[in-house]
Amino acid sequence: MLRIKKTDFIKTVKSAQFIGRQLSRLKLGQSYYSIIVSTLSAISLISLAFNIEFWMIILIFPIILLAAFIIGYFLDVFNINTMDTLKSNEITHRFLTTSDIKHQEFVLLQTEILLEALRALQENRKIEPTEILKKYESYYKKWKPPSF
Repeated sequence: MLRIKKTDFIKTVKSAQFIGRQLSRLKLGQSYYSIIVSTLSAISLISLAFNIEFWMIILIFPIILLAAFIIGYFLDVFNINTMDTLKSNEITHRFLTTSDIKHQEFVLLQTEILLEALRALQENRKIEPTEILKKYESYYKKWKPPSF
């Protein structure tokens, strides 16, 4: 059986700093990839809208790509977050509100009504609207705003 000695290389690979560097390089590579894809889609959209020749696109593409990399570099250096990042941070760190609970309960009520309708179709019987109305009225009473 082959035993691997704990060399400096293995200690380095197992360290959190090394793993963090690799993950940040992966994120950087993904952001460069997204810059390239966004640039290509913008160029194709411009070429469709303005009827630009293919050779002009070939000449302009490196300039636009370089400009996109420079903009991405400055956004990264000055730590400017996009609105998507800010929204995802807000969503992950927010608490459930009454509106969320009310919406989920309404979705459950709709699902229950749909299942009742499917069960009635399967058993060849009529749907009782009074039961559905009772369920909806109890939901409405529970969430009815207070009157002044």
